[in-house]
Amino acid sequence: MFSAKIITITFLITFFGILVVQFLENKEKFKTLLKLILLIFIICSLYNFLAGLSLWFGWEDPLSNITPEQQGRAAARRGGGIVLLIISFWPYILTFLGAYMTWLYSMILKRLR
Repeated sequence: MFSAKIITITFLITFFGILVVQFLENKEKFKTLLKLILLIFIICSLYNFLAGLSLWFGWEDPLSNITPEQQGRAAARRGGGIVLLIISFWPYILTFLGAYMTWLYSMILKRLR
């Protein structure tokens, strides 16, 4: 139901969109553009939230079948431990970050009106 490519794109838009919002927030000329961008960011955040919930209930940890030797080898590489941790908790990260960013963007949008 939820494509990995679309989840990646919406996650990056949601995560790095706050930089665009901060840039445009103090510029009066771009107020209508900022409102449109905030609506797009809210839709992306909601998509992340729903995708996270979908993964949460249907998630099978891809790291559950690896041996300790394979896990040690992957974790020993540069940043491998962090990547393994993110993979293990991806549905939870996606759900909570999507909910938080939806709330954050909606509060910014309310303040602009």
